[in-house]
Amino acid sequence: MQRTSDALVKIRENDYEYLMLVEFQARPDRKMAGRLLEYTAMHHCRHDKPVYPVIINLTGKGRQAERYTMDCLELTVVDFNYRMINLEDITGRDFLYRGPVGLLPLVPLMRQDDPPEQVLEKCAVRLESEVAAQDERATLYVALAALSSLKFSKELILKVLEVSKLENLPLFDGIREQWEARGEARGEVKGRLDTLFDMLEAKFGKVPDDLRSQLSELKDVTAIKDAIRKVINAETIEEFSRSLKN
Repeated sequence: MQRTSDALVKIRENDYEYLMLVEFQARPDRKMAGRLLEYTAMHHCRHDKPVYPVIINLTGKGRQAERYTMDCLELTVVDFNYRMINLEDITGRDFLYRGPVGLLPLVPLMRQDDPPEQVLEKCAVRLESEVAAQDERATLYVALAALSSLKFSKELILKVLEVSKLENLPLFDGIREQWEARGEARGEVKGRLDTLFDMLEAKFGKVPDDLRSQLSELKDVTAIKDAIRKVINAETIEEFSRSLKN
C-alpha cells in the first residue's frame, strides 16, 4: 500500500537542515500518532535527514500526549515525540489582518473575535488585493471555501465569497451546485419534519420528548413521508410509535 503525506518541507536553520512533516486532520484522531510515526520513519529512511513531525487539527481539540510509545516485555521499542497544533487554540486576529496571505484559508478555523461573515469577507478582500496571479488567487479562494465549510454553513460561504470567480477553475467544478442542492435538501427535510410534528400534535396532542428526538434524527425525505403516512393510519400515538419500529 502506498503511503503519502500531506506536506513535507525541507528547512535549513543556520547550518542545520531537516524535514518538517505536517499532517492535517479534519478532527482529532487517536490513531494518527501511529500513522505519523510510519510517515516519519519512511521519510527519514528515504531522505536520510532528521524529521520534525507535526499534526495540525483543523477542528476540535486533540488532547492526547504528544508522544507515542510501544513496549514489548521489558523493552521500550518505540518512544516517538511529535508536535500537535489545534487551530481553534490559536488566536487568529493577527493572522487575519497581517498574517501571510498563503495561510488565509486556515484563518477561519482559528479562534476569532470577529463574526464569521466578517472573517470571511476580510480573507476574501486580502486575497483579492494581495495575490496578483489569477490562478493562485482562485486556488486560494477554493481552499478558503473548502476549509471554511468545516466550521461555517455553506449558505454563509456562498453568500460572502465571490464564487463566480471560481466557476471556470477545474477544482471548483460542481462545488457550488452540490452546496446549493444540499441546502435545498435540508430545507425540504425541515419543512416536512415541521409538517410531521404539526400532524402529530393536531391528532394526538403533545409529542413525548423521546419520540420528538427520535423523529428529529430523520434526514431522508422518503423516511419522513413514510412517517407522515403512519400518522394518518395510526389510532393512537402508541400505535404510531410501534409502527416506526416496523
